[in-house]
Amino acid sequence: MKTSCDASCKKPFEVEEFQTDRISGGIEKVYFSCPHCQQEYVAFYTDPEIRELQVRIRRVQQRFANPKADIGKVAQREAEIKAQIKEKMNALRARIEGGGYGK
Repeated sequence: MKTSCDASCKKPFEVEEFQTDRISGGIEKVYFSCPHCQQEYVAFYTDPEIRELQVRIRRVQQRFANPKADIGKVAQREAEIKAQIKEKMNALRARIEGGGYGK
């Protein structure tokens, strides 16, 4: 994925890998860094509940390969879980970056 360092050195770079750091309470931060200036960009945060939803969505997505599956129902379930993940990730990010974490 190509991007540029918009917060610091302004140089373009290719994101080759994401890193994961564990934060207290089972929370993980997934991010990448500018190779020129080391500016960190957080992609998302997860907690045990979000990671369980990610496991569930992978199981649901595997059902797309089953020719006997009701694709409409599978797609609906996938959309529901994606919405849950997005909502929970947004709330977790707001809590951590908004200063509400650990309070």
